[in-house]
Amino acid sequence: MENLGFRIFKARVTQKLFGKRLDIRKSWEDTPKGYQDMVDFLNWFDATKSVQETIVKASSDWQYRFEKLPHFPRLPKRAALEIGFGGGRLLSQAAKHFETAYGVDIHQNFSMTKKFLSSQGVGNSALFHRDEIGRIPDESIDLIYSFIVFQHFDKIEEVDFYLDHIHRLLSPEGVAHIYFGKNKNEGIKVTSDDDFLLRDCSLFINPKSMLDRVSKRFQVLSFQDVLPRDPVTNTGESVQAMILFGK
Repeated sequence: MENLGFRIFKARVTQKLFGKRLDIRKSWEDTPKGYQDMVDFLNWFDATKSVQETIVKASSDWQYRFEKLPHFPRLPKRAALEIGFGGGRLLSQAAKHFETAYGVDIHQNFSMTKKFLSSQGVGNSALFHRDEIGRIPDESIDLIYSFIVFQHFDKIEEVDFYLDHIHRLLSPEGVAHIYFGKNKNEGIKVTSDDDFLLRDCSLFINPKSMLDRVSKRFQVLSFQDVLPRDPVTNTGESVQAMILFGK
């Protein structure tokens, strides 16, 4: 398994020596298809040393980032949709609570995600490429969620793309629970392809800017611009902020 820190170091050296630029979107689309070993595949998305470690972290993140929040018990549990499912770790948790767990992503190795989900006994999931999201029926999703994904978008228009579909897909009782990379300065900061390093964050949104963006079309139910890095011990500060909203 190649160390992620070493991959980033190599990318930085290559950029400096050869002036090579990394296309942000293509790096997330193409790199995963090079992994056929399950741990290597999962490690690309979530920095893990084993499948078991992935499951333990997924269970903790799902419990403390989603399940324990007050709105969760009241939600209908017909269908959930994860934006940016990656290796499938959180989708495997959502599948335990919802009749159907949908996922949407841009990467080109869905077969490995399906293999991982199958190994966890998940038989109620369906995966869609980003450009296939229109196939999911209107007002059919009770929970749309995303964690450690929006901060990897290459442009703010991608946020708007998903907000449009969230508005279309949410059931009348449904909510969207979105974590995003925060910019402590005003406005929005986008990393250029020239400055991007492999697997780094690239989109940073001032929490108030995100709040204003969402409030124009949705009812905001909860908003937190300071979150613990470790929700179990409630220590540190996350690079993400969170917004929860419905129609």
